[in-house]
Amino acid sequence: MSERQRANPEQRASSSQRAPLTVTEVRRTGPLVDAVYTDILQPSFPPAELVSLAALRDAITARRATLTVALDATGEPWGAAVGEWYESARVMLLGYLAARPGSRGHGVGGRLLEQAIRTWSERYRPCVVLAEVERPDRHRASLAHGDPTGRLRFYQRYGASALDLPYFQPALRADEDREYGMLLIALHVEQQYRREERAIDAEPVRRFWFDHLGATEGAPADSAARRMAAALAAEQLAVRPLDQYRNIAVAAG
Repeated sequence: MSERQRANPEQRASSSQRAPLTVTEVRRTGPLVDAVYTDILQPSFPPAELVSLAALRDAITARRATLTVALDATGEPWGAAVGEWYESARVMLLGYLAARPGSRGHGVGGRLLEQAIRTWSERYRPCVVLAEVERPDRHRASLAHGDPTGRLRFYQRYGASALDLPYFQPALRADEDREYGMLLIALHVEQQYRREERAIDAEPVRRFWFDHLGATEGAPADSAARRMAAALAAEQLAVRPLDQYRNIAVAAG
């Protein structure tokens, strides 16, 4: 899995649906995980960008993934955040963030993001929490999968910044293609990995990247992979405000 972020995190509900929500972490598979997959993840992401339910169950059981869910008073899920734990790099990747279709404006995305980062920081103590998001200058908005510009505004409100890397999303499976026109953003950075005002330590990101890429692609030597490897060889990685993403080089496929 990796963060596709195609569904808008913020979703709108009618006034009759605005019941209080409880945000909780789910660390075991069961009917709730299945309901989140069927009712929230499957309608929000194209098949090529969504792991199978079996793969999600396996990742949660193996502690490679954790699920944060927003539940109403009846126990019905209204939104979910999936975190993917790269233990050797000590990096958490926000794999999916989505709310129930048809519930826009309910504030589910923001509550999930804040609670998930808080929980992950306490439980896993990651060096950095990352996410992969679409560049608005390379991806169009759609009713089904959201607006890349609105998505960047959402993450900027929560303090995210973009890593200055020619990033592409590795293939999710051996039979799938890469996704170009992407940004790698930092949602949370532990203080000891911050370098100067606009930079972070490259080491955990470098370890994450080679683990992430190697899971499905091995060690490719094409030009896009070489550019990423060269950029990650630095000791520090520059970060930029999300509204300055156009200053970041685009990975070419």
